[in-house]
Amino acid sequence: MSFSNYLNMLVQSKLGLVFVFILGSMFGSFFNVCIYRLPKELSVVKPRSFCPSCKKTIPWYYNIPLLSWLFLRGKCAYCGEKISFRYFFIELLTAFIFTFGVYKFGFTLKALEFIVLASIMLILFFTDLDERILPDEITLGFIPVGLIFAYFSPDRGFVESLVVGVIGAGMLFLLAYVYLKLKGIEGMGMGDVKMLALMGTFLGKKAFLALMIASVLGTIVGLFIIYVLKKGKRYEIPFGCFLAIGTVITYLYGNDIISYYVRHFLNHY
Repeated sequence: MSFSNYLNMLVQSKLGLVFVFILGSMFGSFFNVCIYRLPKELSVVKPRSFCPSCKKTIPWYYNIPLLSWLFLRGKCAYCGEKISFRYFFIELLTAFIFTFGVYKFGFTLKALEFIVLASIMLILFFTDLDERILPDEITLGFIPVGLIFAYFSPDRGFVESLVVGVIGAGMLFLLAYVYLKLKGIEGMGMGDVKMLALMGTFLGKKAFLALMIASVLGTIVGLFIIYVLKKGKRYEIPFGCFLAIGTVITYLYGNDIISYYVRHFLNHY
């Protein structure tokens, strides 16, 4: 047995997956910092984690991923203010992303690519949900990372990812510009345009499938919010959230979706 096969078997063992789960929860704790600070243009490195209410610095023993939130029952140890369940949820979800990636793809570059992409989409989902902001540090900052993965990917090439990223972002920008001119209001922000460029580098031509999935989900949820929840037609839908969901679905099941469509629809013509 080669060393790589042995390492892969070790990582995918129960003990290995537990280690990956713990590692993921630690990254999830950092992602919570990014989600809170990036929209506010604060450093994600300094100062150390603090309570959003009393601003007291949180010592390491009150900042253990998952366990600290449970031990403190979702409250600050100093001021007693409630700490949102979402901090725990994001740590748990990130741990699941790491574990699922290694379990599905093994100790491979594909697993690392999935973990990076899903983690990026997780951060963008919540920054857009909270603040209607898709930080450039993420959307633009990780485009080179996507292109590096594309260079080594058998599913797409460097050129394909680069071209799709540019064309996709250009199409979305044109659509947003036309909507602005016709309606007089901004229907889509530049953050969405940059996010599609990022998606193109990680998905290649399948980024257009992710955009289609996002559009369908966004339309359904948007109609529900406007007409059922009575938010009004000017309510700003966080489209980046749907782009994030569409991206992860496409990365995992894009080939299956395309194959199903071809078999059940195109073959009839």
